[in-house]
Amino acid sequence: MQTTYTTPITHVAATICKCLSVAPPLQSEGCMDDLAARLQALADGAIDRVVVYNPDAIAAWAYRKYASKFDPIRNVCAIEQPMRSVIPPKTPVCFASMYSGASPAVHGIQRYTKPTLTIDTAFDALIRAGKKACIVTVAGQSMDRLFRNRDMDYDACKNDAAVIDRALERIAADEHDLICVYNQEYDDVMHVTHPNSLLARRALDHYAASFARLAGAIRTHWRTHNTVVGCATDHGTHREWYLLGNHGKDIPQDMQVMHLWGVIPRVE
Repeated sequence: MQTTYTTPITHVAATICKCLSVAPPLQSEGCMDDLAARLQALADGAIDRVVVYNPDAIAAWAYRKYASKFDPIRNVCAIEQPMRSVIPPKTPVCFASMYSGASPAVHGIQRYTKPTLTIDTAFDALIRAGKKACIVTVAGQSMDRLFRNRDMDYDACKNDAAVIDRALERIAADEHDLICVYNQEYDDVMHVTHPNSLLARRALDHYAASFARLAGAIRTHWRTHNTVVGCATDHGTHREWYLLGNHGKDIPQDMQVMHLWGVIPRVE
């Protein structure tokens, strides 16, 4: 059966909120109710933690072509959720849409620019509900700049490795209900080589290894929590006529992505 990529990434915000029993962002377009129900069924009671790993630029075609590279992620997140990115499929446009639940026409970012969003987001929804959120990201990137000026924690790190190290510290501290972790290596590499290059494929390995470290920390430090874990990329990639990798077009290579979800249940 052919996979259909019709669910928009705008549905992620409300789905995260539903897992945590929080009202969704005010302008969110929709919720993946079936996904939330499946995640709840996997949990041993109420879900009280969510960790979302946001690796940049993994196209659905790359997920299929290099399927074995994603085994460390699928070992935790067995639920595959085909998703459709937004137009244009550029990083700030996508993450603004993913975490506000609103389309680019509503949140206002319709090109590559990184203003601080004033529209309601999943982070605002959690704050209203008395919950704590944190973003751990590479400094200066979209996830660092879009969601500032909110009563939450931000960690802006020098590179992907530092991001993972800091995220592990945040998990060990066990202070947050939602932690979003952004990495960028594959996007960086494919722009200066191409999406199938040796360096790009190595970046996918690094993404998977980083995710596995996050999952291991959750199992170690969050033994009393039911934790939803997601791997949610923003957009895909294609190779241009001049041979380098790129994204930003309304084509399947850029618009179709696969999100992965699972639960690490409590053991105490």
